[in-house]
Amino acid sequence: MERPRIQDTPRYLTGLGAAVLAFFFLVNQRTDPTIVTASIFFILACTTDTLQARIPNVLTVGLAVTGVAINIAIANMPGLLDSLLGLSLGFGLLLLPYMMGGFGAGDVKALAALGALVGPQTILHSFIYMALFGGAMAVLHYIFQTNLKNKIKEFWGGLKAAVLTGDLRLMRPEKTEPLRFPYAAAIAFGYFSYIHWGGIL
Repeated sequence: MERPRIQDTPRYLTGLGAAVLAFFFLVNQRTDPTIVTASIFFILACTTDTLQARIPNVLTVGLAVTGVAINIAIANMPGLLDSLLGLSLGFGLLLLPYMMGGFGAGDVKALAALGALVGPQTILHSFIYMALFGGAMAVLHYIFQTNLKNKIKEFWGGLKAAVLTGDLRLMRPEKTEPLRFPYAAAIAFGYFSYIHWGGIL
């Protein structure tokens, strides 16, 4: 097995943190079938996303089907409608970012499947929290990249050259690959934040 590198530290910290948080809610909210189902999903999804950088389809399909079944059992046809609206909204919220290359297909399917379980209102609030945690995680991952020191030197050199020559184009950084990291943890943090703190809109 390949030895973990320093730049993998945020991946393991956030993935483990999200899985532990999911286990906490699994134990403390064990009478709520929706939270129990989401918690089991996040324990498994955060583990696979952290170790393999993927969320298996069997997990997302299983969550979506279970979500629909739970909602039908609780509220019959209105529950089915709520579940389908949540699935559609969860899918739609990440569709454009996915098409722009910011997310993997597994992330989109995971949010859609969670929407099928929790419905449109909860998935919208969870998405807002998720975006905040995702931004913080992106900064953390960027800081741990091995080339960060070089990027700072490059920026500083470009800034000095631009000041001396008056050519602002010299400040432009070289194009690099977009930063990608496992996002299941951000979705988990977003969902459990909503469960704990409620909506922020």
